[in-house]
Amino acid sequence: MKVWNEILFLTTFFVYIDGANILAIFPVPVKSHFVMTKTILKSLAEKGHHIDLYTIFSEEERIPRIKHNQIPNIHLLDSPLSVTDLRAYSVRAMIDLMFLEEGGGHFICEKSFETDVMKNLKQSKKHYDLILLEIFVDDCFFGFSHIFNAPVVALTSSIDLPWGSHRIGNPDNPSYIPTYFGEFGQDMTLYEKILNTLTLVYAKYRHKMHMEYQNKLAQKFFGKDLPPLDEIVSNTSLMLVNSHFSLNDPRPTVPNFVEIAGIHIKEPKQLPKDLSDVVGSEKFVYFSFGSIVGSESLPLDKLQNILDALEKQNIKVLWKANKTSIPGDLIVSKHVHVEPWMPQVDILCQPNILFFITHSGLMGTQEAIFCGVPMLSVPLFADQFLNARNIENKGIGLTLNIESTTKKEIYEIIEDLIRNPKYKENSRKLSEQFKDRPLKPREEAIYWIEYVLRHKGAPQLRSRSADMSWYQYYLVDISVIIVTVLISIAFVLYNLLRYILTHLPNRIRNKVKNQ
Repeated sequence: MKVWNEILFLTTFFVYIDGANILAIFPVPVKSHFVMTKTILKSLAEKGHHIDLYTIFSEEERIPRIKHNQIPNIHLLDSPLSVTDLRAYSVRAMIDLMFLEEGGGHFICEKSFETDVMKNLKQSKKHYDLILLEIFVDDCFFGFSHIFNAPVVALTSSIDLPWGSHRIGNPDNPSYIPTYFGEFGQDMTLYEKILNTLTLVYAKYRHKMHMEYQNKLAQKFFGKDLPPLDEIVSNTSLMLVNSHFSLNDPRPTVPNFVEIAGIHIKEPKQLPKDLSDVVGSEKFVYFSFGSIVGSESLPLDKLQNILDALEKQNIKVLWKANKTSIPGDLIVSKHVHVEPWMPQVDILCQPNILFFITHSGLMGTQEAIFCGVPMLSVPLFADQFLNARNIENKGIGLTLNIESTTKKEIYEIIEDLIRNPKYKENSRKLSEQFKDRPLKPREEAIYWIEYVLRHKGAPQLRSRSADMSWYQYYLVDISVIIVTVLISIAFVLYNLLRYILTHLPNRIRNKVKNQ
């Protein structure tokens, strides 16, 4: 089977002998977002395509056929975010934060459009066969699709966002599809369905308001003749989404909604000697909150409780943290090895790892599933609560609530993860399901991108529902007509019956009298 997969992938190499010209714009200053994008771009370049990349990230390596253009004015976070700051946001506050007029997507668009790099691109006469963009909070860049008259393939490094599906007519029924900002599984209670629905509706509403300002920014930059962004984004040819039914549960999808979860994961290598010497063949735990959040910023008492619980179990710990940011009052045992960066996939795929302490970021979660490793989730923000719920529902881990979990509960949770074999067994089974696909995620993504290229935007993939207004899609117009007809019939019948009951007795009495 593997041989046939490779043959199928390689045969598409000859579709474009000279390669297509592809424009890729990814200005969001979050490195985890760009990891997935970079994998796709490198694969396209290896297939012979020519890519003009515009991003805020500097060029770390020269890749043949990728022309790197750095967008100034936008900078990465100087330091990781703190746990306390992130936990201060409610669900509504999280949604509002993404759509701030003074920041977020508006800031990215305004600052990018001020640069000569973007102005020169707008004036370029180069022909592009395809444009790659991200679905997040910066839809203003979809204006380049109109300028260059090129189809768009949109990527999202998360599961489908609340404002993603409608642009291709993909079903997002909140009665059984958990929304990005929620923390519910598919088997929701009535109360959870209500919250899930309200969250989805509010997120869509805030995005609609956000798009009005994005539209102003886009028309200011591209010109007043630019069609409304809503029209442009609704012509998206293909969506590549970082989800998979084995973890995120099955849902109905249109043909141009393609799941490529795990595309960023590389085959694991041996551990570097320094780490290999630390863990040896002993059982160990890996502790990391990724690149955005500093795990050392957890509340001191909770952090101490976690380390103490692991110390009681005599477990070695590889902890990704900034040594200079670790609180001075924290007692760190000799069993804990701290480094500011570690090769995560290589560590997670070690046979002697017990479990992974994670904030449940999606990419780290997928890496743990790929390696078949149980997880202790400490969700903090955005989709991390949904990921943590999925981890529990699949039986591959447990969740720690940093506000309410006691020292005793932390010890019991960690002991359960170590002693109970079901978590490891369930993780192994889920890993097999996650990997069992007709094509690897990279091959799947490249196949469909080239499909769009071959078929000039692939309009045959497009669902009619993408062109329908909301009241048509949800049958509001049909419902109004049916209800109106039924009310009219009921009104006529009511008045007819009333007339009969009012006048018939009188006519009968008059007839009797006349006799």
